[in-house]
Amino acid sequence: MYDKVKLVLYDLPTGYEWQSVLNRIKVQSYFADGTGGSGLWCGRKVIATEMSVSFEGSLPKCLYGHNLKSLRLKEVKSLITVLSRDLGVPMYNAVVEYVEFAHNFIMNNAPAQYTAKLRGCKELVTNNWYDTLYAENSYIRLKFYDKIKEAKKKRELPKYNRDKLPENLLRYEVTFKKDGLKDLFKQPLTTKSLWNKEVFMKFVVEWFGHYDDLTKLTDDYLNVNFSIFESAKDFDRWCICTTNAGQNLSYYIKDILFKHRANRQDSDRKLHAQIQKRISDALEWGKTHLPASALVTELTGKIETYVNWLIEQSEDGMGIMEQELFFKKFMEERYPNP
Repeated sequence: MYDKVKLVLYDLPTGYEWQSVLNRIKVQSYFADGTGGSGLWCGRKVIATEMSVSFEGSLPKCLYGHNLKSLRLKEVKSLITVLSRDLGVPMYNAVVEYVEFAHNFIMNNAPAQYTAKLRGCKELVTNNWYDTLYAENSYIRLKFYDKIKEAKKKRELPKYNRDKLPENLLRYEVTFKKDGLKDLFKQPLTTKSLWNKEVFMKFVVEWFGHYDDLTKLTDDYLNVNFSIFESAKDFDRWCICTTNAGQNLSYYIKDILFKHRANRQDSDRKLHAQIQKRISDALEWGKTHLPASALVTELTGKIETYVNWLIEQSEDGMGIMEQELFFKKFMEERYPNP
């Protein structure tokens, strides 16, 4: 699940010299002011200066040369141990600046068909660009895209058994930015925390939660039965859902209309909140009353199955008692009582 990370070691050991770090790797350049330089370790960037040592890159690519395969926690720990040994500094004590959390799913159809059914949610700025869904804010960046197509473009397909690769591989990734990590953990996250099961499970829960928050389109909003309307208000909800299928209404109202409104009034904020509430209520109604897409049903099923396997059956998972304690603690920390 862990993929690309940025690790920065500020707590440097006694006798540290940035030159000694660069001497251990493939040097690319030195800074003009003589305070450091950069190089490559397993093809990933390392920067050593008088003040810090940083590593940035994909952990699976360090091991396999590609990220078509997810790493287990013991593999992450082993890789960071080797990184620390090779650089000569304790990178397991580094601060995590961002984490990319991802998995690749084998689908029945082309990935573009699934991304076409997904939209963002009200807290994210969303862009469906060709067959890729981007959605982000200052805390996270979420992406869905065709992993095989991307790997071919970057020339990162495995050297062997390429003919056995699945044709339809859909990747779902969430990058937790610096602010997102601070919001989730309330304190700096160190590298050695990444293989802690509680930390890992927090990422799993958040990763799944962001998918759950996305708007999923039906096959055809117009293909409904009159019986879904129990009141005229349901008709209004249906109209909102239909419009939202082509435009993220929550984002459009807030970031296009509300932020750039002319002749601003004190009452605007109250009205904006009321409109957002109507949109939210309508989309929640649509989850129950509008026909689900077979594509969305398949994708949701695969993600739910994978998350359940991670938590309950994988070697990185938890026992029943551990799960109960973890989720109780997680909910108390994430959603404290006002």
